[in-house]
Amino acid sequence: MTKTVRYQEGYLFKHHGSWFVRYRERVQLEDGSTKLCQRAKRLAVVEDYPTRSQVKTLLTEFTQRLNAGRQFANPAMTLQEFFEGTYLPYIQEKRASTRKGYEEIWRNHMEDRVGHIRLREFRTVHASKMLKAIAGDTDLSKTTLQHIKSVLSGVFTHAKNEGAFDGVNPVQDAHIPSNVREPRETYAYNLAQIRRILEFLPLLPKAVVATASYAGLREGELRGLEWPDYAGDALNVCRSVWKSVVNKPKTPASAKPVPVIRQLAEILGAYRDSIGKPSHGVMFHTGDGQPMDLDKLAQRVIRPVAEAVGVGWYGWHGFRRGIASNLYELGADEKVVQRILRHAKAHVTKERYIKAFDPAVVAAMKKLEATLDVLGQSAPIVHQMN
Repeated sequence: MTKTVRYQEGYLFKHHGSWFVRYRERVQLEDGSTKLCQRAKRLAVVEDYPTRSQVKTLLTEFTQRLNAGRQFANPAMTLQEFFEGTYLPYIQEKRASTRKGYEEIWRNHMEDRVGHIRLREFRTVHASKMLKAIAGDTDLSKTTLQHIKSVLSGVFTHAKNEGAFDGVNPVQDAHIPSNVREPRETYAYNLAQIRRILEFLPLLPKAVVATASYAGLREGELRGLEWPDYAGDALNVCRSVWKSVVNKPKTPASAKPVPVIRQLAEILGAYRDSIGKPSHGVMFHTGDGQPMDLDKLAQRVIRPVAEAVGVGWYGWHGFRRGIASNLYELGADEKVVQRILRHAKAHVTKERYIKAFDPAVVAAMKKLEATLDVLGQSAPIVHQMN
């Protein structure tokens, strides 16, 4: 049995002023047999790519082509082989949290159900049966199932681009079972609830909650804030921290500065004074200079306070949805709210974050209310007849 060549990462080395990658290639001998031979390819001149990290992109591109060429010649390649050999390396450039989410979806929901199916034989019915099986085995919402479907669809989109699959993406027309539950309603804190929570918090968690509530930063962006990012009248979002991984902001739109209102500036000023008026370093930390674990802070301090004042804890995104809803309720246009939350797409702000009636709708209903009052005052009294 011919031994297969597994996914190769390549060995990067420097020689005579150039970067080379060493890899293995199966070659056919004169007697018809094959054997693995070691090869080396020149990637770049060291003068153009001085450091190993700079040439790493060229290495990744080469190994992806190398592995793609080996795998796609095999028509019997399974979805699992493509996912693990080609798709996982492809998503290494994505944010760490995104990669982890994709890998968990594959391991938890796809691998055992459809991983054995040959890539080129995969049909829409396979995706539909997979989604139906997941719905039957779990209590996942329609939104989560849609996300699982999107991940699988992305796998086939990449397969088409790599030449591993031809034809229409088979996942696009797969149905989400109609009997799965709708997602639970999300929550947005109103201004009175925010003020109530802030009133009873110690200064550090108070500063974090105020920044989340009055600037609308995401949890990772809160962890990534550093004092040079704070200009007094604005917060510059320069990074996002997930666990110990430092990422760029989620999108180009996310990197835009956020205005700081006076109430937030006062709280941040008091917090800054309490820790010695630092000019550099992480803004919210536990004393070791590393970004604070905000989930632990919420469980240990913020949630008990919120529940004690009768508000409840709805997660950090409750504050982000709160600023969207509060601004909209105060009459801000949804496009303005989108800019403050730094969403790339307006519909995301409107459909997922604003939890308030349109001010124009409220005004119309108030007008109806007033008209009914006038009619009630002028209408003749009608006595009910038995």
